Amino acid sequence: MLLGRTAGLRPAMVRRLERLSHRRHPESSGADLLSLQRLAEASMELELPLSLVIDSRGLCRLLWVGPLEQSGRLLERLPGGPRRQGGGLRLITCVGRARQLAPQGSEAVVGLDVQPRLWLRYADRPRPGGQWPAAAFAPDAAIVPETAIAPDTAPGEPWQELISAQLDDLCTYAPPEPRSHPAAARLREASSGGERVLLLVLSPADAEEARRQIAELEGLVRSAGATPVGLVVQRKAQGPGHTLWGEGKLREAALEARRLGASLVVTDRELSPAQARNLEQLLDLPVSDRSELILDIFAQRAASGAGRLQVELAQLRYRLPRLAGRGLSLSRQGGGIGTRGPGETQLEKDRRAIARRIDKLQRDVQALGEHRARLRASRHGLRRLALVGYTNAGKSSLLNALSKPAAGEAVLAENKLFATLDPTTRRISRADPAGGRPQTLLLTDTVGFIRDLPPPLLEAFRSTLEETLEADGLLLVVDLSDPGWVEQVRTVNAILDGLGSTAPRLLIGNQIDRCPAAALDRARSLDPGVLFISATGGLGLQHLRDWLFSDATPDSQRGL
Repeated sequence: MLLGRTAGLRPAMVRRLERLSHRRHPESSGADLLSLQRLAEASMELELPLSLVIDSRGLCRLLWVGPLEQSGRLLERLPGGPRRQGGGLRLITCVGRARQLAPQGSEAVVGLDVQPRLWLRYADRPRPGGQWPAAAFAPDAAIVPETAIAPDTAPGEPWQELISAQLDDLCTYAPPEPRSHPAAARLREASSGGERVLLLVLSPADAEEARRQIAELEGLVRSAGATPVGLVVQRKAQGPGHTLWGEGKLREAALEARRLGASLVVTDRELSPAQARNLEQLLDLPVSDRSELILDIFAQRAASGAGRLQVELAQLRYRLPRLAGRGLSLSRQGGGIGTRGPGETQLEKDRRAIARRIDKLQRDVQALGEHRARLRASRHGLRRLALVGYTNAGKSSLLNALSKPAAGEAVLAENKLFATLDPTTRRISRADPAGGRPQTLLLTDTVGFIRDLPPPLLEAFRSTLEETLEADGLLLVVDLSDPGWVEQVRTVNAILDGLGSTAPRLLIGNQIDRCPAAALDRARSLDPGVLFISATGGLGLQHLRDWLFSDATPDSQRGL
């Protein structure tokens, strides 16, 4: 099969190339030297590189005329269905006038899509003295990292040079069998059921902050059920506006994604619809931003009808401006002789359908808010407190420790981001020291916060967040064992201030059995009234109970 820049070729040249594509090569490995020499002659005459795709039987499946980067996904152009594609493909490229034999840029990306066992590359003419330079390359066998991805990890080389020799020597060269790394096999088997994700990050100047943000993004990916397999970092504030990342860095990301077998790219910045489309076009892979990732996690975690309702509303608000049609979905649905206009596109009909669905969901969310307001009114007379904080700070564990629920009634508490979405209210009681009626209050566990929380999510969950806004006091739980807990406290306070919360806040330092001593001193400097506990270890809970049932909140504990 002959494809590529064939327009304008003389019929004699077309027949010549077709004859080359019909020649058979050795099975499994190697190449026919005479065929490669004739391919080089055609490349010199056309002043273009020429490439062959050869299967394990030695048959040429495709001859591509021109640079490989213009072929897109070359594997999809091979004739025959997936059953005929098979494995053991070989790539042979006469590089033309190129001085370097190693695959570069987009051409290397195309080669990785094919995943050949061997890529033989050679010049279009011998050097003086009869030496004809050639080299053989193989895809790098990448290993999925078992631990967190380090921000200073450099991307690996996508192509490994196996041998550099004369063309006639390489025509009989048999590549070694690819080595199977046991760690790679184990980790790839574990991640075979989900997405393999490449992280694309704009790194801030502060190295420690960059490390925390990358770790958080990696945690979000794992919480969504995917496996982060690689990281590409651009160490500058921002690139071009239409992509945010520079062209060279995106080529590097495309190569790294193919080398690691990534099926999805996740960015740490929210992307506009145009930026997302541009990145997908340049990377030739699906792209999700951080906001979409958080929405996907919420969709997985939503267990109640109210939670699913709010998540669907947030997803539709996010996706409406990003809705794009392809192919027949942009065809006109009306028009022609006798009509009043050309009609509307299918894309416009989809947008109108989504807008109607959003209107209905907004009415349902409003009804949900009214229902929650009636519930709060029925609890009039009881002191209401709410647990707030960064996601995975230990709020649900603290609620379980204080309320001591019966078997099967405990709030889900897992070491995952956004493990709990729906607010849960529990009655906390203790005997009156004076011998009167037992003292009772209401304690509510709310959804966790995170930096740069998507605005559609905040708007959709406003009825849920009203449990926080209407509380008499807020217990701001922070995980002191997390190195970034100070920034997390600032993030939570900023979100609460943005929501208009005026309730007094008390800092609760959790995980005191796992944090360094310096964290305790830092917490006291931020809030002299801080209470230290360990929700899982049972430390400091009695002192916290005494504070919960106190009659008033000290003025020193009304802010941080």
